[in-house]
Amino acid sequence: MRAVRVEQFGIDKLEVRDLPDPTPGAGEVLVVTEAATINPADVAVVTGAAAERLPPGAVGPYTPGWDLVGKIAACGDSVDQALIGSRVIGFSLWFESFRGTQASLVALPLGNVVPAPDSPPAPELTTVGLNGLTAWRGLADLRLTGGETIAITGAAGGVGGLAVEIAASRGFTVIGVVHDDDKDAALALGASTAVSADPAELGSRIREIVPGGVDALLDTASVAAPALAAVRDGGKYVTVTLLPAPERGIDVFRSGGRMDSDALATLADMAQTGRLHTPVAKTFGLDNAREAYEAFAHRSGRGRIVLTFPTA
Repeated sequence: MRAVRVEQFGIDKLEVRDLPDPTPGAGEVLVVTEAATINPADVAVVTGAAAERLPPGAVGPYTPGWDLVGKIAACGDSVDQALIGSRVIGFSLWFESFRGTQASLVALPLGNVVPAPDSPPAPELTTVGLNGLTAWRGLADLRLTGGETIAITGAAGGVGGLAVEIAASRGFTVIGVVHDDDKDAALALGASTAVSADPAELGSRIREIVPGGVDALLDTASVAAPALAAVRDGGKYVTVTLLPAPERGIDVFRSGGRMDSDALATLADMAQTGRLHTPVAKTFGLDNAREAYEAFAHRSGRGRIVLTFPTA
């Protein structure tokens, strides 16, 4: 197989290597990759920014990647061989498994793949994995019951934009917190109102709309403590990044994406039916992985950077 390989930290040192083909173990499937998204977490691994967060004993070289779309080519013991040839969306919790998806062949537990719909195309479909599951889990950790008003920071971004769509689809009133030039994008995703992301004014701007403060806030943009000012006393606050100290009885919690097969299948269905946007800014072939990472580091505007793989 061929895979992106981090042997030394730095995008300029990134390589694509020929490696031995993996063999699926018991309960696993071997997937021939069609597309794999580049996520901020991958860039942190490639550049070395995540080195201090890796568990003790985790040593390189590494293959990055959390998401993929592809076809099952082989099945390990205790897996139905009839699955061979099935097209799937796969997810790898990289910081635990170190099993990267930016490779032409990837072995994953059967529970980490779900059937892939016929549309959208693989580069778009692969973007629902890490970002979608992070948004889904963040909303779940808010433990909302229905009818609440929720603010979402980074509401036009990779995680925040999906969270807006998911929350709006469930009937919540969503206030999108974005930079001024992204307000239209947040409204298009389903936010009822969009406010400026200026941390110093966030609380007052939201309380102009909801005088007592929102019931809950999902922080996907590292606003942290200033965002608490927008939440009512005794409300709920979940972050996927920086965890502030609680105040005024607000329940403060850190969340993150984890495999949830039911959630991933629902996200895929939402993408197929157009209820979840999956914008791709540009695709790069595997052999141009270094160029793809450079494009990610210097990108502007919306849309994901996706690696594509030759398929027979």
